[in-house]
Amino acid sequence: MSDKDTVLYLMERGMISQAAGAYEDSTHDWLRAVQRNDYLEAYSLSRGAVSLVSNDRALPFRGAPYERTLMRAFMAKNFMADAMWDDAAVEARNVIAAQEDLNGFPDDAYSRYLAGFCMELIDDLSGARLQYQVASQLVDSVMIDPSTGRLGLPGEAGLRIDDDETHELICFIGIGGSATRSRRYGPYIDSTMYAALLHEGRVLGRSYTLSELPRLRGATMDRLNNLQAAKEVARIAVKESIAHAVDNNDEALGELIHFLLFAMEIPDDRQWATLPTLLQVARVTCPASLDAFTVEFRSSRGQTYATRTVRAPLARRRNTFVSFCRYPGNAPRDAADRSTAP
Repeated sequence: MSDKDTVLYLMERGMISQAAGAYEDSTHDWLRAVQRNDYLEAYSLSRGAVSLVSNDRALPFRGAPYERTLMRAFMAKNFMADAMWDDAAVEARNVIAAQEDLNGFPDDAYSRYLAGFCMELIDDLSGARLQYQVASQLVDSVMIDPSTGRLGLPGEAGLRIDDDETHELICFIGIGGSATRSRRYGPYIDSTMYAALLHEGRVLGRSYTLSELPRLRGATMDRLNNLQAAKEVARIAVKESIAHAVDNNDEALGELIHFLLFAMEIPDDRQWATLPTLLQVARVTCPASLDAFTVEFRSSRGQTYATRTVRAPLARRRNTFVSFCRYPGNAPRDAADRSTAP
C-alpha cells in the first residue's frame, strides 16, 4: 500500500470491521485516519507544489469533506453500539464542527441528524433540536420534527406518536455501495429503496433517505472543478516553464520533458468505496421488551429485496433502543431477480 493511500486504506478497513461487529477495531482505524488527516492538513502545502508538476494523485488521499464527516458519524455509531453515549456525543460535536466551515462543499443531512440524536441521548435537547432543524432544511423529501427527531414523508402521519408504545427504536440504515451508484455515477441502484422495521410480524415503521452518496459526490465534484480550474492554469504554466527552460539548453531533451510532464496528467478518482449509496434513518415506537427486530429492504412498490434479523447491535439508553443495519447489494431490475438474503 502506498503511503499516499493510508487514509483511504484505514477508511475502508474501518468500515469492514464495523460490518463485522468489531467496533473497537473499526474505531481504532478511523481514529488513526483522523490523526493522519490532521498531519496531512499541515503537510499538504508543501506537497501541493509537487502536484503542480505531476498530478493530483501525487498528493496523499485525505478524503472529500463529506467523507471525513461521515467517518466521524460512523465512529459515533460504533460508540453507540457499545453504549458509550458520551464518546458518541464527542464525535457528534466533531461532526458539527466539520460542517461549520464547508467552503462551498455540500452539507450532509444524515450526519446532521446523527449528531442531533447523539446530543439527544446525553439530554442536550437544544443542541439536538438545532441539528434536526438543519437536517430538515437540507432534505426536501422528508419531514423531521425538530422537537422529537421523528421522521415522515410530507403529508403522511409519520411524525405521529403511537400512544400504545413508550419506547423508541432508532436504526441507521445503509443501502448499496460504491458499485451500486446512480446512472450518472455508475451502475443502477433503486434510489427509492427503504427499510421496513418489523417486530413479531408487525410493521413498526420505515426508514427515510436523508443523504444520497451520488448527490454528495456530484456537488463535491462541482465544487472541486471550480477550484481546480485555477490550479490547472497554474499547473500548465509551471510545466511549460520547466520544458521551455530545458529546451533552451537541449531541444530534444526539452521535447522529452514536455511529453513526460503532461503524460502525468492523471485525474485523482480515489474515493471511499465502501460507503453506502443511500443513508437512511428509521425512528419508530417499539415494545419495551425488544430484543430483536426484522428489517425488510423494499422497493417503493413494497417488493421485498432482502430480509435481515437484527439482534446486534441493539444498545439501550432508558426508553431508547439504538441499532444500525446495512444492505450492500443492488436492487434487482425485476421481480424474477429478487432474492432473500439470510
